[in-house]
Amino acid sequence: MRVFWSVLFLILLMSPSAFAQSSLLGEDPVFRSAAHGDSAAVETFLLNGNNPNIRDLKKVPLLHHAAIAGVTKTVRTLLRHGARIDLADPLGNTALMQAAAYGSTAVAVILIEAGSKLDEENRQGETALIKAAKTGHYEVAKLLLEKGATADRTDFTGRTALEHAQQNRHSDVVRLLSEANS
Repeated sequence: MRVFWSVLFLILLMSPSAFAQSSLLGEDPVFRSAAHGDSAAVETFLLNGNNPNIRDLKKVPLLHHAAIAGVTKTVRTLLRHGARIDLADPLGNTALMQAAAYGSTAVAVILIEAGSKLDEENRQGETALIKAAKTGHYEVAKLLLEKGATADRTDFTGRTALEHAQQNRHSDVVRLLSEANS
């Protein structure tokens, strides 16, 4: 047994770069780079011929990591390299839905300008506007409405964005959506 551990230690000692390229779970470090705003690392990854639509171990696209983190430079880089804008995760969420849920208004602007579908629904029937309303992100909700998102769409529970905002006591979003429904 001692020989086994000695050999393993020597392998790790002699080739650390092989293990530094991926995390312990086998996930590519580019996902951490995207989530932490290291746009240069993402750019290098893409310039080396890697797929901009790569997914992590949970099948979440790289663009979603950047959208959730609100890293506009990385979002632009991924789109420039061919990332599919409305590529969904296993729950049906798009990058725009994630930007809305996490309050990344600047990312939402980029995604909308690049052609993201405003009223796309995830598996729960939620749209980006419903996600923004549920989480109380007024600026994203306002942007989505200004760009033409439908305010009266319902999710699988039958509730609209306004009803979600009311339930979660986001009074500024309630006012915004009430005016949009008038």
